[in-house]
Amino acid sequence: MKALEYLKSIPIEWLPKSRTKGISPPSNSDLFRWLNSGSVVINGVKPKSNDDIELPICQLIFFPKGNRVTMV
Repeated sequence: MKALEYLKSIPIEWLPKSRTKGISPPSNSDLFRWLNSGSVVINGVKPKSNDDIELPICQLIFFPKGNRVTMV
């Protein structure tokens, strides 16, 4: 499964809110940008949007350097 596909499969209410849109859920473009900028860590790896990720997901972290949000 590709990293972007995985993030799109997560329920929207579980994802961090988009900083640019206030309280709105992140768009596909936001998810793409977060992955390609290294703002998402999946199982200890910072994948790009088209990288394959290994299942099961044991760790999911958004914004590891700033306002860290750990999902799993």
